Amino acid sequence: MSDVSKSKQKRMDQQHQRSVQHRKKAAATFWKIFIPLLIIGGIVAGVYFYQQSKLDYSRYLNADGRIKGVKASDYVTVNDENISFSKADLLPDDADIDSEIDSDLSSHQYVSEDADLLSSYGDKLSITYTSTMDGAEYINANDPTDYSIGSEDIASDFDDALEDRAPGEDFSVSVTFPEDDEDSARAGKTAEYNVHVVGIYVDPELDDAYIAQYHSDVASTVDGYRQSLIDKHYDENLSEKIEASLSTNSVVSKYPEAYMSNLSRVISDQRRSYMISMYQMFGMQAPTGDTWEMMGAASKEEYEATLAAEAKQETEKNLEIQYLFDKYGLSFSEADVKNYMISENGMNDSSYDEAVKANGYGFYAQQYMRKAVLDKLKSSVKISE
Repeated sequence: MSDVSKSKQKRMDQQHQRSVQHRKKAAATFWKIFIPLLIIGGIVAGVYFYQQSKLDYSRYLNADGRIKGVKASDYVTVNDENISFSKADLLPDDADIDSEIDSDLSSHQYVSEDADLLSSYGDKLSITYTSTMDGAEYINANDPTDYSIGSEDIASDFDDALEDRAPGEDFSVSVTFPEDDEDSARAGKTAEYNVHVVGIYVDPELDDAYIAQYHSDVASTVDGYRQSLIDKHYDENLSEKIEASLSTNSVVSKYPEAYMSNLSRVISDQRRSYMISMYQMFGMQAPTGDTWEMMGAASKEEYEATLAAEAKQETEKNLEIQYLFDKYGLSFSEADVKNYMISENGMNDSSYDEAVKANGYGFYAQQYMRKAVLDKLKSSVKISE
């Protein structure tokens, strides 16, 4: 009886050992498979969350510019019937055209050395100068430098002395700096400046030669150039009024939240890029803080609320455009988008390719979609005299 029990016990022990070995082997196999899968899964998840956090202008846009997963008619209805405007309301004011022409002329100023000219407050001069302080040379600016009267880049006394000066004139002026001057090396001291006026910046004459030199792409005469500006503003005013009319005559029932949230980030990124470019244009150090601080908002919350409201409004416009694009059965090609961005937005082949690489093609396709719809409406709306 005891021998049977011992034999049975031995078999049981052997079965238990085999069971333990099987479990160990299974566990080893499991961890050999699971750990690599866990690592791969972690990498995939990390890449996914990184991509989600990375700003992508075209994330929620199809390649044709439509909002992903959105049938516009499920989100908005637009009444585009009987849109009409008065021509008088679309034409720009003569003063606006004159102001744009004056601004254009100012952008092409040149240095005149005409000795009959006299400088006045606000003029930009080309000058050279030297100065001494405490009996020693303080500044030696023998290369011509630009200086605007009224800027007080040196001091108000210096600016005053520059008025009523003619090209070729030499003069001296004493400048006493304030005690609290930001430059401690000159605070409270007096410097003697010897100045030579090289010339005065003047606007070129508005004539056909000027048009041929700077605006031959739109006109050959002054009258033709002026008309091109009138046409440009008329077209811009018509686009703005059409979009305003569509907004007034549309009803949005719901919003694509993910798209709208991403659009808010896009708008903020565009604002930041614009501000940085402005600082760089004027040779200034761009701020390094958060965008809301750069934009002068009172708080991050206030800035984000403003962004959200703007993104909502822009989403409404894009839904309206997509609705009408589908309604009219419009279409376009990649070449259409590229040509539009190059001709209307100052790009070239290289910068366009870089922009698409950075922001995605869908972002620019959506812009062309808006142009296509507006062009269609411009040809059909009623304009009364």
